[in-house]
Amino acid sequence: MSDNYDLAVLGGGPAGYAAALRGAQLGARVCLIEQEKVGGTCLNQGCIPTKALIACTSLYEKIQKAGSFGITAGAAAIDLAKVIERKDAIVSKIVKGLQKLIEQNRIEIIQGEGKIIAPDRIEIIKSDGYKLSVIGHKLIIATGSAPASLPGLNFDHDRFLCSDDALALKETPRQITIVGGGVIGIHFASIYSALGAEVTIYEALPEILPGIDEEVVALIKRILSRKKVKILTNTLYDPAKADSKALICVGRTPKIMGFEALGLKMDRRSVRVNEKMETSVKGVSAAGDVCSKVMLAHVAYEQGVAAAENALGGSRTFSYNCVPLGIYTNPEIGAVGLTEKAAREQGLNVSVGRFPFGALGIAQALGEIEGFIKVVADEQKKILGVHIIGPEATSLIGTACLALKNNLSAEQLAETFQAHPSYPEGLQEAALNIFRRSLHIPN
Repeated sequence: MSDNYDLAVLGGGPAGYAAALRGAQLGARVCLIEQEKVGGTCLNQGCIPTKALIACTSLYEKIQKAGSFGITAGAAAIDLAKVIERKDAIVSKIVKGLQKLIEQNRIEIIQGEGKIIAPDRIEIIKSDGYKLSVIGHKLIIATGSAPASLPGLNFDHDRFLCSDDALALKETPRQITIVGGGVIGIHFASIYSALGAEVTIYEALPEILPGIDEEVVALIKRILSRKKVKILTNTLYDPAKADSKALICVGRTPKIMGFEALGLKMDRRSVRVNEKMETSVKGVSAAGDVCSKVMLAHVAYEQGVAAAENALGGSRTFSYNCVPLGIYTNPEIGAVGLTEKAAREQGLNVSVGRFPFGALGIAQALGEIEGFIKVVADEQKKILGVHIIGPEATSLIGTACLALKNNLSAEQLAETFQAHPSYPEGLQEAALNIFRRSLHIPN
């Protein structure tokens, strides 16, 4: 069996399904080839299930503070098996909704293992062994990534766990070692410390959360320390001395499979693409973790859309200049643009405005006063970056991203009109602080 498509997409994660949907919107006949469930790592083993767990542990921590709000309740307890059951139900519901959305756009989902055998042809082996091939006049590779491990260490899913395993545990371990102090490791440290586990983080680098503003990192370390999380930086993990479960969170590795026959040019382990997401082979593009410098779902969405538009005759470019980041600790972290340190290392004359959540009326009223908002600007007061740790940081960073993307000045951000009482007031006040005009803190 062979069928013809204007656009064939290999991989149904954020990059792949976004590319397929955009291609369909542009009138193309599209097929989406996925071996497992649509939604990829983000929906099935990453962003969504992790946030579902964090929602439960954050609520649990809030309930423990109920007395400070004048609420008397019995001792709270958390049932991890039921938390996992809720997480699975949420993921299943979203997967079904996404599959229906794809089908409503008249995209053919082909379930099976895809292998590109020519720049316009993909061979697919279905779960029952049946083989078919499709012709795609343009191809997009979006095969994603998998959890990376340590040299010589294999995931046994019992003693040495990957992030997929950590999302399925139905009993809280008494002790857990987390190897890697990046975003994934810090997420799980927050989850398991809230569940009552003794957590130790090993990080080989001098600091956790590389690339995050130093002041933000300093505060989240103090918060994790209060939660009895032990952080060992500049420290290598020795598996031979392991005396507890170890969750390996040392990043992700692009899935370089299914397109070896093309002989694509590579950048180390990633597929090399240009700003239009085109590979070294004409008619073949790539998007998402398989080629991205930044492995985030929202980056994959944008790359998938760009790849589809360009494959169908457009001229859209992708840039890493304004990529927001959300870290769902308690409190949350949001960031976009240059940190103060990075800006100074570039030789820029930097101005910084800060505003603490404790000075916000809404934060006091809701009992969420820890953290701050920091705006970094250059000598001309152009916004270079915004860094937030505190309640609703991952939502607030959206406004900061809008300002940065549209080249707004700190003065323009300072002159925005915000509702009172609200958290966005803090972003305005931080911008005002650059000019020493904050209303609610000494300047």
